[in-house]
Amino acid sequence: MARKVVSSYAVFDNVGGTRDVVFYYEGGGADSATGLSADEADYIVDLLRNEKPMSYDAALRRLSTWTMGPVGEGEHEPGIDAWLASVPAVAAAIVWEDSTGAHAWPSWSPSRKDELRQAFHQAWNRSSIAVPEVPDNQAVLADADTAVQVLSAADAWAYFKASVAQSLTVELGRHVSWSLVGYSGEQLAQLFDGRQMFHRQESPAGFRIGSMEGHIVPAPPAFTYRFLGTSGLIGSSRRETLANVIGWCRANLVHFSGSLATANMVDQWQYRGFPPMTRVIEGTVQTSHPTLGSAHRTAGCWGTTGFLRALGRTINIPVKLVTNAGHAQPWFMADAAYLSHGDDPYNQLTRALPPIPPGEILTEAAAFDAWFGPTVSATARDDNIGRRVRELALVYLPSYLLRAYCGDRAAGKAHGTGQVFEIFKRNYTLAELEAQNLWTRMDAKIAGFGGCAGVPP
Repeated sequence: MARKVVSSYAVFDNVGGTRDVVFYYEGGGADSATGLSADEADYIVDLLRNEKPMSYDAALRRLSTWTMGPVGEGEHEPGIDAWLASVPAVAAAIVWEDSTGAHAWPSWSPSRKDELRQAFHQAWNRSSIAVPEVPDNQAVLADADTAVQVLSAADAWAYFKASVAQSLTVELGRHVSWSLVGYSGEQLAQLFDGRQMFHRQESPAGFRIGSMEGHIVPAPPAFTYRFLGTSGLIGSSRRETLANVIGWCRANLVHFSGSLATANMVDQWQYRGFPPMTRVIEGTVQTSHPTLGSAHRTAGCWGTTGFLRALGRTINIPVKLVTNAGHAQPWFMADAAYLSHGDDPYNQLTRALPPIPPGEILTEAAAFDAWFGPTVSATARDDNIGRRVRELALVYLPSYLLRAYCGDRAAGKAHGTGQVFEIFKRNYTLAELEAQNLWTRMDAKIAGFGGCAGVPP
């Protein structure tokens, strides 16, 4: 059965909480997807409302945002060999490292190539090869040891195959509106080179996830892709998708407490190693503080940047971890954008009311270079960590800032000695803030709430 253009749709609520979505086609006829969860149905409806033209293949239960062939043609699984031969830059970027060195796809053995073909076959048909959601850590750690993460060779190879298969499926199936064809070699490496995911080592034997890969154990790609879809985070462009993901991080992620000591990892994620991505997404209860309930804890800027890298990999958005002043920052390479700090999405200024449009939290490359470029002093780079959030606070005057000012007023503090100036002094002089009428504007906004008692928490 071929894909057909959807002209309209209807949603029906079932007893028991599931939903059915009916697709009505141009030229007549209809099909339905039944027994969907509310999240799945909402995601489909969002696509139907915002993406045109949409087509639906009832046999595969697959919505498509790209132009389909004539009715009667099937959607055949493509062969990756021919496609990779036609796009040699991608073929050269698919690199796996073994005991004999690093090898690109064209030089792989027949058996290894066949394993990737099988992984692609599974991904294309909405399944996956087996990839552990929470793999065993090969590093044996005492409670006081700083956490390190080493995957077994089998687990690393399984994740790598599934990740490459997922990327190829998204590209060849045109599951997103952008294409990886035309990416630079460095950008393709973030998606396809196993050495950008982990590094082979002899003792303990396996593949180590280092700090520059981010403090996280990536989830199975099928798990991550499903999360992005059911959460409605995949937008009509890379930039919109990044904004959606940053918005999710702001609404959900919580900076972990304490150090990277193994005992603390166990306390917060019940794992002796870096936080498993599945547990960040699903949430965990901190064993030592169960009354706090479940939370989507992240291992700070290093964990969040690793989280964003793994998310982006499943939908062909290359993200590289860069570092300044001891902090991790994600570089969204294909969009020439960054976060000025990996913690920016859930900073107290960012999270406070009014909600800042999440896309504005991104830092454009020109500003990032001005703040962190090679000619910038180490002291200035340190001061510029998280600067984008402070810039936005000057515009939006979030409730956290207003409440700090209310505290200053109650304590009778002058502008130059209060909490408000403390927030901004890394990047602005008192005269610069006065020139922007910061305190006058805060007075007016607080008055609009009926005084400090009315400022939202």
